[in-house]
Amino acid sequence: MTTDGLWPFLGEANLGFARGDAARNLLNQMSASLALASGAHGFFATRPVAPWWQPGGTIEATSFYDTGDLKRTLERLVDFDRLNAGTERFSVGAVNVRTGNFVYFDTTTHTIRPEHVMASGALPPGFPAIEIEGEHYWDGGLVSNTPLQWVADAQPRRDTLAFQVDLWSARGEFPRNMLEVMTREKEIRYSSRTRAGTDQFKHVQRLRRAVAGLLEKLPDDLRNSPEAQLLRPAVDRKVYNLVHLIYGARNYEGHSKDYEFSRVSMEEHWRAGYHDARRTLRHREVLERPTNHEGVFTFDLAIDGRE
Repeated sequence: MTTDGLWPFLGEANLGFARGDAARNLLNQMSASLALASGAHGFFATRPVAPWWQPGGTIEATSFYDTGDLKRTLERLVDFDRLNAGTERFSVGAVNVRTGNFVYFDTTTHTIRPEHVMASGALPPGFPAIEIEGEHYWDGGLVSNTPLQWVADAQPRRDTLAFQVDLWSARGEFPRNMLEVMTREKEIRYSSRTRAGTDQFKHVQRLRRAVAGLLEKLPDDLRNSPEAQLLRPAVDRKVYNLVHLIYGARNYEGHSKDYEFSRVSMEEHWRAGYHDARRTLRHREVLERPTNHEGVFTFDLAIDGRE
């Protein structure tokens, strides 16, 4: 769901001046401002009356945009019967507005419809909460933007190769002006705490493997004790390859990159993801079975090697 933004008005002959960072930043901000004012075709539209003037308690009073276009786009492009057929597993996360709890909508537990996908991206106050079975949900990124733990702890546990794609980098330079402060604040807020998450997961896996080894050494009477039976579900000798693809924003993108959907910008993002994936897969160790104590191998493109 990209938009042409201001680019068609420039014409091919005039694109050269937009190659510098300052010019591209200006055009990106103008394109983002256009999206703020008029929405994005097939995605969201501005409400004719601002939420401040809407009756309290209505969905129109709690968001700036209408995402009805997104529902129609999903219905047009996604075969939900095939998605729910069970061949591949699909999961999205959202936050229950009333309880504040993270909720996963998964094809193993739910029949996925457009509303579940919309809930996972209903970021307030721009987008309205999505009602599902009497409850309302916002974007799961309010709690965790990329919840790796859901994949790592999925049952039954199995040897896993997971690619975690993070669109916001937690690492960055100290800002020099207010626009850079706004950009940096978003990067920190929306980043996935990638390294902290994998460090914690490694520690837990090290304990699980230690418990497995300990239970194997116990005599039969202790191995069958209530305490040992309580620990047995935590035993895990599976191995995990966790690959991080963390997008490095360009200097000109600025604080509006989360709603700047011009086709030029989106094609740049797609190319970046494609080349990062190819570069990562050139490292053979990404696909090798871990042999360390925790049975977890992490590969971080940001530092081009092992953590």
